[in-house]
Order: sequence, then structure tokens, then C-alpha cells
Amino acid sequence: MRKVFDLRRLLFVVGVTFIVLLLPTPAGLSVAGHKALALFAFSGLILALEPAPLPIVALLVPIVQIALGVDDAGGAFEPFGTPVVFLILGSLFLAEALRKHGLTRRLALHAIVGSRGQFGPLLFALMAITGGLSMFVLNTATAAVLIPVAITIAQQVPRPEDGRKALAVLILAIGYSSSIGAIATIMGSGENAIASGLLGQLYGFGFVDWMKYGLPVVLLLMPLVWFLLPRLFALPALTIDVEPARREIERLGRFSGPEREIIVVLLVSISLWIAGGYIEQILNLPATLLSSAVIAIGAVAVLSVEKIVDWSDLKGVNWGVFFVIGAGLTLGDALEKTGASAWFANLVAPTFAGLPFIGVLAALILLAFCVTQFMNNVPLGAILAPVLITLGQASNIDPVRLVVPTIFAVALAFALPSGSARMILIAVTGVVSRREMVRTGLIVGMACAGVIFVFFYLLGQFGMI
Repeated sequence: MRKVFDLRRLLFVVGVTFIVLLLPTPAGLSVAGHKALALFAFSGLILALEPAPLPIVALLVPIVQIALGVDDAGGAFEPFGTPVVFLILGSLFLAEALRKHGLTRRLALHAIVGSRGQFGPLLFALMAITGGLSMFVLNTATAAVLIPVAITIAQQVPRPEDGRKALAVLILAIGYSSSIGAIATIMGSGENAIASGLLGQLYGFGFVDWMKYGLPVVLLLMPLVWFLLPRLFALPALTIDVEPARREIERLGRFSGPEREIIVVLLVSISLWIAGGYIEQILNLPATLLSSAVIAIGAVAVLSVEKIVDWSDLKGVNWGVFFVIGAGLTLGDALEKTGASAWFANLVAPTFAGLPFIGVLAALILLAFCVTQFMNNVPLGAILAPVLITLGQASNIDPVRLVVPTIFAVALAFALPSGSARMILIAVTGVVSRREMVRTGLIVGMACAGVIFVFFYLLGQFGMI
């Protein structure tokens, strides 16, 4: 296990940052831009190496930004208050409401009973629940709630060897489908929030804009994963005893008042996330009154007023995600303000300019897929998004065509625990061996990356992106 604090890693990060600062300022780059490059080196290394817990190292990014003179405290911390950060906070609070009242587990129990014990339909239903919830509440929280359900299901398999395989398939399916489902919306994962936040500042890219690309990809990838996973483990046809789940549902009784209210609030929120902008125009409401962040915080306020969640519940959410997203946004802001992004993009643009879009797309998806296996996907998204936006601008390629498919590929961190918090949750169960995790993750991940590549290539061919 990684140490809480690693002085050698921290010294290495600081040393590389100073080396970048001491190098001569490159031609065409301002002094402020040179300092921003040092900040970029510091941020990339400290987020990748994590000499301290990720939320702590993320908070060092704006502090170093101030220390280098790239920006003052107001400018460095301003991105932490952007709407997309509060959208993610609202998502975390909604996840806590679902966990507290056991609604996610109840849905899974109904899926078990509804499958009539047939493993194939049960696996698909569990993946659909995981992916569907991960669209609107943070994906790691969804996976954490459903992994114990998978353990309960596997205990009903008659033969122990089949039960072990079934459990491995179920747990991996939850991990993969939580990552895939999160692709659909800007609130599903931290890297989506960072990328959409940066695109939104430049192009007004919002919730619906992201979803029109993300949702079709999810609908393509989920059946693919469902098809591949049981075959990779040579899982025979299984029948699960559904009686324990049926008895648990009977014990729970009908949906409680809080559960029904959570469902209503979530459905209303989803409707407003999709149609809020149109409603503002029709009713001539103040701009952004029904924006995604306002709706998310409003939903939490309603649940709080109804005493479905209280502050003691909300204190338990993963606040570290807030800091990592803020660090990614402030890094992008610093690179943009100082002209460092433009300088780097102009340096690389001639290489991209000579390539057809199919070559650029393949290179970016392959790069993102390979790196995300070793580096946590949220900080990876924080590093890639600002560079790709400026690279697109300098190469006369719409940045959306570069950023969105690359960030989708970043979500495919299936092979190693270092790739995402979901894979860490799977690793600590001890159910899936490291060899199985790597083999299955690479096969499934590469297949998914191929689908993403073909999807965006076809969109490009038809002028739809």
C-alpha cells in the first residue's frame, strides 16, 4: 500500500519544477507562460505520483500557482467556485441520500427477482442499474454501494468454483459499468466535469451537449461488456436462487416515504438538467436559473428540508473529488491566461495539421487508453483537457472533436487499481486476481476503445461533431 506521505516523491516533483523554471524561457513564450509550464510540470507529476493523498496534493496546485507568481489567490482559487464543481457536489450529496436509505440496494434486489435467477439477464440488469445511477451520481459511490450486492448474489451459486467466477464477473461488471455509465453526463465523473467546465467557459458547452455524445456511447458499450465478460471467464449457464432476495424485499416492505421522495427529486432533476435551458427561454426566466449546478444544489436543498438527508450525512461524502476538479480547472485557467497553452499548441500543431482526423483520433484514444491504466483518470483528465483544447484551436480542429473522445477513453481504466477508485474497490475485495484484472481489463477496454474510435470517426465523416 502507498504511504500516507512520501518525501522522496515530493522532492522529485519539486526538483523537476525548479529545473523547468531554471531553463531558458523558450522563444515565443512569455515569462508568465514559462512559470505556467513549471506549474504544469508540478501539477502533472504531483497528481500522477501522489506523494500525499490525492485531495491534499490537488490543493497544492493553486498554492504553487500563487508561489510562482502565475496568479494571485483570488485568481488561483476562483475556478474552485465554478458551477461544474457544485454540480459534482450535488451529485455526491444525492449519492449519499441513495446510500443512506438503501434505495440502490432495493433496486438491485428487484433486479435479482425480476431475472428469475437467470444469470445473463441478472448481469445485464445489475449493469443497467449501475450505469444508469452513475450517470447522475458519482460513479465510485455507485460502485461502492453495489459491490456488496454482487457478493450476496454469488453466495447463491450452488458450486463454489462457479460462484467464484460469477462473483468476479459481477464485481468487474459493476466496476466497468459504473465507469461507462459515467461517460454519459458531465456529473458522472471528475474528468468529465473538468473537460466540460473548460469547454463551457470557451464555447458554452453544457449538460445536453455532452450527453448527446455520451449517451449513445454508453448504449453501445454496455451490451458489449455484458457479452464479453462471462465469456472471458468461461462462465457456464447459471441459475441463482432468488428466494433470499425475495425475502429481503418482503422484509423491507413497500417503498418508504423518503425513498419515494428521492426518486421523485431525482426524476425531476434529470428532467430539468436536460430541459432547463429550454424552459428558461420559454418562460423568460433569468439566465442560468435552471442550470445544471443550480438544479443539483436545489435537489439537495429539497432533500434536506424534507429531512431525508442532514448535514451529518453530507459530511461523509468524498470531498476530495471537489479539490481534484478544482485543481484541474485552475491549471487549465493558468495555462490559458499566460499563453502557455497557445505556445505549446502552436509547437505541436504542425504535426497534427499534416494528419487526417482519423489519425489524430486514433493517436489520442490510444494515448488516453494506455496512460489511464497507470494514472488515476481524474487527474489525467485535468492534464489532458486544457492542452487538447488549445491544440485544437491551433490546429483548426474543433476542440470538442479532440477533448470528448479522449476523455471518454480516459474512463476505460480497467486493467490496474491505479487507474481509478472503482478498480481499487475491486482489488481490495481479493476476488479478482491481478492477472485476471489485467487480462480482462485490457481485452474489454481495448474493445470499448475501438467502439469509441469508430463512433467518433463516423460522426466526423457525417459532420455531426
